[in-house]
Amino acid sequence: MSQVEELESSIDIVELVKRYTNIKKAGANYKALCPFPGHNEKTPSFIISPSKQIAHCFGCRRGGGPLKFIMDVENVEFKDALEILSNITGVKLKGYDEKKETLKKNIYSIFKDITNFYKNSLNENPNILKYLFDRGITKESIGQFSFGYASSGLELYNYLKNKNYDDNLIEQTNVLQNLSSKKDKFIGRFIIPIKNLRGDIVGFAGRIIDVGEPKYLNSPASLIYDKSSILYGLFEARNEITKKDFIIITEGYLDTISLHQVGLKNTVCVSGVALTEKHINIIKKLTKKIYLCFDNDDAGKKATFLAIEMLKNKDLEVKIISLEGGKDPDEIIKSGIDFNIFIKNSLSPIGFFLNNIEKSNSLQDKKDTLKKLLDIIKNYQDNIERDYYLKEISKKLDISLDIVYLEFNKTRLQKRDDNFEINNKKILKSSDLIIGQIIKYENLFEDIKNEIILKEYLDSDLQDILNNGIKALDNFEINKKNYYLMLSQNDESLEIQAQIEGIITKNDETILKQIKKTISKLNKDTLEQAKNILIEKINLGDKEALKKYQEIILIKK
Repeated sequence: MSQVEELESSIDIVELVKRYTNIKKAGANYKALCPFPGHNEKTPSFIISPSKQIAHCFGCRRGGGPLKFIMDVENVEFKDALEILSNITGVKLKGYDEKKETLKKNIYSIFKDITNFYKNSLNENPNILKYLFDRGITKESIGQFSFGYASSGLELYNYLKNKNYDDNLIEQTNVLQNLSSKKDKFIGRFIIPIKNLRGDIVGFAGRIIDVGEPKYLNSPASLIYDKSSILYGLFEARNEITKKDFIIITEGYLDTISLHQVGLKNTVCVSGVALTEKHINIIKKLTKKIYLCFDNDDAGKKATFLAIEMLKNKDLEVKIISLEGGKDPDEIIKSGIDFNIFIKNSLSPIGFFLNNIEKSNSLQDKKDTLKKLLDIIKNYQDNIERDYYLKEISKKLDISLDIVYLEFNKTRLQKRDDNFEINNKKILKSSDLIIGQIIKYENLFEDIKNEIILKEYLDSDLQDILNNGIKALDNFEINKKNYYLMLSQNDESLEIQAQIEGIITKNDETILKQIKKTISKLNKDTLEQAKNILIEKINLGDKEALKKYQEIILIKK
């Protein structure tokens, strides 16, 4: 039995769904309002089938078995969903490090108590509450975002000791200056807890009340705090992001709070780091529309340029909110201006670049700038918009329009070459998916193996398994196995609707039929790849390649 099967067989799908929404009996099945983020319905279209162990929404077409349900309802990756389901069922994951996982649970627990301590401290200091109110932070925001205050040096340490936490765990939190002094390192600062996607506290930001430096003290990266994957405010914003179908990304915690307070609850901020690939992957699960809203200063503009570069070629619609007349969103909101005007007047990346091009007579500067601009504009689908910006580029850089078009066409040809390379890599996706299915359905290995042709042209992992059998999987690292399993888990959506409607049953014959579709695609791609490789060898005079090519032609027919 695979790890996924063991986890899923250890929980009743009905009991799992009950943790997230109220359900009602409907014949042999159950009905509920869809619990998935961003789908707000009034008439239940979410069906739970106890006999099939499936929960699926016919409105937003998400759902599946217990693991896929967790991925969708918690909006987490496969690895995190495994961990959540493991915690719920008590089934330990392969490669499970009990000492490490226990430490993580204890850190989550102590952070929860530290947050409560800071919240109580804030309530006991009316002058600090007044300071927050004067800054425009509402009572509702203070509660929703769990703001607190670090009032004195030793009280936090004593509080944690009274809660029976040992010094080693307290030291792991990084909230003390050092263990020997026992003093809170956030003394005199109001506290902004940082949450992960599940709402667990993973760290803190402490902002100074009076004048001084540094303005913010931040928790360092830790066992539970990966700054490259945390967006502040995302836990509170995720439903609104999917509902409005766009996200606003700011630079600051208070900018995010201010925008939430004026109804723009689809706002988050990067926590003291630049936008990362992990951030982008998380965002893409919620929306394909991103509005960058960084500060209106040199540092903010630099951060915007870097973010645009990161977001390039990611199949996303990117806009830049230009904060003319203000330093940051918080300042603009306090001035009483309707922030929706800035959203309405947001710029495309190319428009932002054009507005911020520095005048230069250097030929190299012009060439570099033109290359950057054309690299963005090559992805524009609207001919009128593209033509408009090419003319603007010509004017701004003082370069002939004919030259601009000539260079643009070169860039488009390069894009086609890049797409060709990407398409050639699709064979890996098919083979990866098949590996996932082999791991998930080991009993079907021989059937799968017998369907695959031209094994010598496959990627190394699949070749290894086909040549050496199931035992080859024992040499795979746990992360690699989880990756392949994730692909097979996502693929199960092909069967869901039919299963719920009772059209098919999930038996070996049905599963193999689905897998054969993927194998057919793999075989077709492998034939094309083998043919191309052999043609190159034939052109170099390889007689064996010619013989092999003739054999392949017969297979193809």
